[in-house]
Amino acid sequence: MRLAARARITHAGGYRALTAEQTMAKYRHLVSPVTGVVKEIVRDPRGPAFFNSYRSGANIAAARDLGVLRRSMRVSNGGKGTTPADAEVGALCEAIERYSGTFHGDEARVRGSLRDLGDRAIHPNDVMLYDERQYREREAWNRSHAAFQWVCEPFDPTADLDWSPIWSLTEQRHRLLPTGMLYYGAPGHGMVAADSNGNAAGASLEDAVLQGMLELVERDAVALWWYNRTRVPGVDLNAFPDPWIDRMREVHAEIGRQVWVLDVTSDVGIPTMVALSRRTGTPTEDIVMGFGAHLDPGIALRRALTELNQMMPALATAAGDGEYEVDDPDAVHWWRTATLANQPYLRGDLSRPELTARDYPRHRCTDLLDDITLVRRRLEGLGLEVLVLDQTRPDIGLPVVKVVVPGLRPFWTRFAPGRLYDVPVALGQRVEPVAYAELNSMPLFL
Repeated sequence: MRLAARARITHAGGYRALTAEQTMAKYRHLVSPVTGVVKEIVRDPRGPAFFNSYRSGANIAAARDLGVLRRSMRVSNGGKGTTPADAEVGALCEAIERYSGTFHGDEARVRGSLRDLGDRAIHPNDVMLYDERQYREREAWNRSHAAFQWVCEPFDPTADLDWSPIWSLTEQRHRLLPTGMLYYGAPGHGMVAADSNGNAAGASLEDAVLQGMLELVERDAVALWWYNRTRVPGVDLNAFPDPWIDRMREVHAEIGRQVWVLDVTSDVGIPTMVALSRRTGTPTEDIVMGFGAHLDPGIALRRALTELNQMMPALATAAGDGEYEVDDPDAVHWWRTATLANQPYLRGDLSRPELTARDYPRHRCTDLLDDITLVRRRLEGLGLEVLVLDQTRPDIGLPVVKVVVPGLRPFWTRFAPGRLYDVPVALGQRVEPVAYAELNSMPLFL
């Protein structure tokens, strides 16, 4: 894989190769109920228009075969942003990201077992990160939790299955991971499963790679905070002069909600934030979250807040009485039971001052390749390997990648030894590693 120097633009949503308007103009032909991969892009009508929560879905008419059709029919994708244009492009890119990451049958594959493939192959659990106790308890767990929290069968290193090459930016060679981990709906065993972690689309390959890397950093940092329930500093929203943020807080207040933000930046050192909103004056608080990570703290903040807005329509019809039009048992349990009083880690650490823009280092790069190199070096400095799979479909054209960094935590319940236990101690957030039995048992459900 070749990544090239590419000048970037900066806007509210991040560093990109093209503006939202330019990206939509270039790829608008992909949206059509007759010929498009994406049937339509529409604003979710639930809640204030300010939320800019847009939805897109796969187009049944564009499916190339029955298998792709079946795997796409129930997929809905979301877009977010400070403007409708940003959100529409986000919804388009996520739909194409999903389509391109779905197994079509023409992907590069080799057949073999982990034992026989040698050091090219990466053990799947170095990425999935299930603890042995999770495997033992998987049947009971899977019966009572949403599919996002599914625990696979234990991996058999002697089993023959399909593997696909993925390029190591760190070692400059191809490695191998099971095809079923890299592509949705790939045939294979129940020992692995594909997920969205590190999947990204962009107006250029470099754009997509940077977004995928930042998503992995974000989810890892959020997982460290959430499952350890560490107390972290708050973020002073008044110290980030931004009329959009001011209006966002007003909109939430108008519907009886309070907004605040936490800093959960990890040892990677890239600003990562969690935006939260809760209902006030009702029996349930319906706490919602959004996450954001970026080299620019102001952009990380906006990303967290726009993702928070993207989540809000799911609660737009709720009346604070514990009834929801949602079938995710983990989300419903959280909304019915979680409050600031019984989940104190959701509030900023009052013993520490809130962070301002001046508390974050300034990032002076102007090229996407330089941004990628900076993030990659941060990860490699922690002993982590960065891998990238180019999933761009030639007939589509929009660049899509899957970035994988073995050892970084997804934000689902993955409790194997490693960073989840070690990093909070290294950062001084805990005196000793959390015990397995003391981890937050509430899964993150976003």
